[in-house]
Amino acid sequence: MRRFFIETWGCQMNVHDSEKMAGLLGRHGYVPAVDVGQADLILLNTCSVREKAARKVFTRLGMLRSLKRTNPQLLIGVTGCVAQQEGEEIFRRAPHVDLVMGPRNIAQLGMLLEQARRDGRSISLARDDDPIDFPSGTTARSTGPRAYVTVMEGCNKSCTYCIVPYTRGREVYRPAAEIAAESADLAGRGYREIEFLGQNVNAYHHGEDDLASLLHMADRIPGILRTRFTTSHPGHLKKRIMDAMRDLPTVCNHLHLPAQSGSDQVLKRMQRGYSRARYMQKIEYLKNQIPDMTFATDIIVGFPGETVADFEASLELLKEVEFQQVYSFGYSPRPGTPAWDTDDDVPREEKSERLQRLIALQESIQIRHNQRLVGRVFEVLIDGTSRLDQAVARGRTACNRIVHVRGGELAPGGIVHARIIKAHTNSLTAEGIVPVPRLDSDRTPGYKGETVSTSRR
Repeated sequence: MRRFFIETWGCQMNVHDSEKMAGLLGRHGYVPAVDVGQADLILLNTCSVREKAARKVFTRLGMLRSLKRTNPQLLIGVTGCVAQQEGEEIFRRAPHVDLVMGPRNIAQLGMLLEQARRDGRSISLARDDDPIDFPSGTTARSTGPRAYVTVMEGCNKSCTYCIVPYTRGREVYRPAAEIAAESADLAGRGYREIEFLGQNVNAYHHGEDDLASLLHMADRIPGILRTRFTTSHPGHLKKRIMDAMRDLPTVCNHLHLPAQSGSDQVLKRMQRGYSRARYMQKIEYLKNQIPDMTFATDIIVGFPGETVADFEASLELLKEVEFQQVYSFGYSPRPGTPAWDTDDDVPREEKSERLQRLIALQESIQIRHNQRLVGRVFEVLIDGTSRLDQAVARGRTACNRIVHVRGGELAPGGIVHARIIKAHTNSLTAEGIVPVPRLDSDRTPGYKGETVSTSRR
């Protein structure tokens, strides 16, 4: 029996793509390997959003070369965005690679493996006019109470720094009925939280349906207690979507809304399509409409032309919004993007210094916020155990805070009321009070799973 091992870099889309590939491999008679040393097939599912990520892939391929020498029958494949970006160049730089597959070609994986074994090499890269097959029925889901559901692929935006439209292609949308069927199936199999995925998820539309339609649809499925969606673009965050977040009890009071910069001048050069003021209008509307609303964002530091004043504007944005989490990066030019030909005029040392300042500020915001939560009671969906102590359960609140819960055996998928007893920068420690027997009939309009001694409204 052949064994496979998949290493995954990147976002939730890549993680879910790996689940889809694992399911397809199971259909072709493969079983998971414990590590690469046991595998007959190794797939690197890659991300090319940052320069370092692509470089890591080739470094990893170099490390795998010795396994190929030991086991000539071993197949090594590169999938995902680096595969789409580099194409045939991967074979030149790493001749021991057998398969290269773009992110929109997952349904062809079995055929490509047969071709690689027969001919010694196979490659399939997506084009914008290629139809997309969403192989949801064969997906090998990760354990736990949460599941991903792809609602669309690709991105039609033209942000000057971003390589995603070049590696993932133009937007393609799944029919809402297909998404509803998959979500209902997941609920029937015991999943309690679903997360709708797309590179630009709130741009979803199919016929008369949009993302708000999908949120209403998921809210009506018995067994689904929480719904999230990622990643959103501020320009597509319509009032209809925000009102669904407010009105539907299953939609979590947390949103990942990438800002990228707090400076209007930088946003214009990035071609983001919105101003800081327009971004803040969306933030303020949600804060005013939804109690305990929290936000995460992305910030790029050192984009070409970013002045000290531009950078300070990003710091001020962090202070103004008080994000729960910030994913921050130093700008790195990506081949094929409009910004590739722009002079990368912020020195590397300056980027590093600015990035450290931003991280330090965000950490101070996070610990201050988390300290305010000590003594409060939250509803926590258990998804596993602590990495540091297997006797301590780990879960998340509806507002996406990680909570380590002490006291009693708490199985994944269970929901518990937990009192916060200690705050950390990136997580909280709590004591479990009592398991919550949540039923579909328990839903309360506007209730997002936080409990306090007084009403949230």
